[in-house]
Amino acid sequence: MSYFHTYVLWAVLVCGLASCTTSRYYSPNTVHLPTIGQKGEASVGGALFSSLFSPTNQGWEAQASYSPVSHLGITASYFSNNYAVFSEDRMPFPSPSTTLHVYGQTQFGEVGLGLYGYFGKSQDFLLSLYAAAGMGRTKNQYSSFDNQITLHTASWSFQRYSLQPGVRGEHKKLRYGMAFRLSTVSYGGGHIDARISYEELERIELLEATSPLYLGEIYWTIGYRFKPLTLSLHSTSVALGQWAVRDLGLASHHGSLMLSLDLHELRSKKKRKN
Repeated sequence: MSYFHTYVLWAVLVCGLASCTTSRYYSPNTVHLPTIGQKGEASVGGALFSSLFSPTNQGWEAQASYSPVSHLGITASYFSNNYAVFSEDRMPFPSPSTTLHVYGQTQFGEVGLGLYGYFGKSQDFLLSLYAAAGMGRTKNQYSSFDNQITLHTASWSFQRYSLQPGVRGEHKKLRYGMAFRLSTVSYGGGHIDARISYEELERIELLEATSPLYLGEIYWTIGYRFKPLTLSLHSTSVALGQWAVRDLGLASHHGSLMLSLDLHELRSKKKRKN
């Protein structure tokens, strides 16, 4: 591996492990940037994220993609995230400070459809454009310590529609890529316990009033190939959001370690053995 690619590898590893945060209102899943580049190719992958990245953010996710015809790809993914958020319950409203503990779970599934094609002198870059739609649900349990312990629940459903341009490249055993996901997130019905602290109810009301949210998310990945498997590090960050809800901390960052299997490469190995 050249010195340049070595430096790039270490840089992204450091950036990925430096921070991994979540929000009790929106948690980004790993952007699905498929590796399929020809008709009939398919891949599946699974990821875990836990105390390796953040002790208060853990869960799992799965991804799958398939190309039924040339230059057309189908994707599917599922995301389950358990988290804990601790904050002073006074932002942005003037009130006595109390410690707010939030324990929550977000589950989200989506499907996508898109176009792909190779470019470059050696056709070693895979350019893609995918559109996706998904549904999910968030459930938060609030534990507020202000001379007494109170436990109340808020839950709501949401839908997300996104457009995602991305590019992948390979160099020997190194596979890397970047993408930018433009999303609209609409919050639907749910159950909000009226006994939740007034400040938190105000935040949830602001979130609902601003819906749909328009978000921009930046994604990068780098991985090591040992065909037909790839072990890769992924990072997805909410980089752009609406100014009206900036105090809600939607600019969260999600990192995951994923093991992927290119099914078409597995089939090729079996054919060669036979």
